[in-house]
Amino acid sequence: MLWPKTRTVRIVAVGVLIALSTFVLTIVPPATAAASCGPAPRGPILIKQDSDFTPANGVVSGSGTAADPFLIAKLQLKDLSPGYGLKVDNSKGKVTKFFNIDCVQSNWTTAPPKGAVLVWIVNVHTQTTISQVDANSGEAGGSVGIRIDGSSFIVLEDESINKFGSDGVRVSGSDHITVIESKLKAMGNGLSVMDSHDVTIGKPCTLRTGSGCNEFTYDGARGIFVHDSYNVLVVYTITSADDTGGVLLDGSGTYNVTLLNGKATADGPICEGGVPTGEVSDTISGIAVTNGAHDIAVHGYTINANGNGFGGFFDIMNGGNGGWLNSCTGESTTFRSTPPGGANLDFSGNCYHFEFGFDPAPPSSC
Repeated sequence: MLWPKTRTVRIVAVGVLIALSTFVLTIVPPATAAASCGPAPRGPILIKQDSDFTPANGVVSGSGTAADPFLIAKLQLKDLSPGYGLKVDNSKGKVTKFFNIDCVQSNWTTAPPKGAVLVWIVNVHTQTTISQVDANSGEAGGSVGIRIDGSSFIVLEDESINKFGSDGVRVSGSDHITVIESKLKAMGNGLSVMDSHDVTIGKPCTLRTGSGCNEFTYDGARGIFVHDSYNVLVVYTITSADDTGGVLLDGSGTYNVTLLNGKATADGPICEGGVPTGEVSDTISGIAVTNGAHDIAVHGYTINANGNGFGGFFDIMNGGNGGWLNSCTGESTTFRSTPPGGANLDFSGNCYHFEFGFDPAPPSSC
């Protein structure tokens, strides 16, 4: 049977809009692009110290200074057998030079069974731009397009990530990260932000056509997943998911998050080959706040989910409703409800139709 319509439980919401001045983000100029994005085949590249910045490792120009950074460019990477295609690993502090990465393409054929990372940045704190990463992993298990670990002042621009088995982009333990003009698609999350702070996602663009916008679409999990991260600004961004949901803000360590002027959609789950896809979750929605995430402001969004509350799918959710609908059988699964968010959830000024867990319900603009 269908998941029964649940009485809307509402909590008092206290509006908080984060002043943009709280985001002390350094946006660096784009990398000096290669003359043309015509990549040449290369094997896996590992840079662990300054002496590894060589033509053999893809450096096409630059001296490594702030004014003249090395440019690693024109790479076609199909062998990810060591677990990466291009990895800059500053774990031992021996990478002191400035560098940018541009024009990386991959549709790889060789990778470990548990997955690989195409571009992997570890403990880098110099201003760095990574641009024009264009890749498709063919849904290879555990694969990640771009991974940023323990790093700062990284700009991801004009990325095109498709069908990655895990996340399109994963940011962990990092700060002052910017993601703009990128299209990220994955069997997991389009963009995962975990244990990080001062993150900017998006810039002004034409939402009607998507021109110049971030688009995190056709994701098996969430378009954007934020866990225990703070000072996060999402603007002019289109998020949707075939299977689970647009945006999930999770954990008591998630706070001071602002979403402005965007679209968030949950189109699933769907029944593919007789098997329901996506997460078995009670928070399938356009935007969901869970597990104590607090001080959240969402304004100027159009939010839709594939349901009207009867199926357990709501446009916006504060916590979960304890049910998941099997899209293949029409039967519901009941389990313990996901805990709601914390204080100061301001969802005013958005176009939506169905909500769960807010009291009072935020006024809809449509």
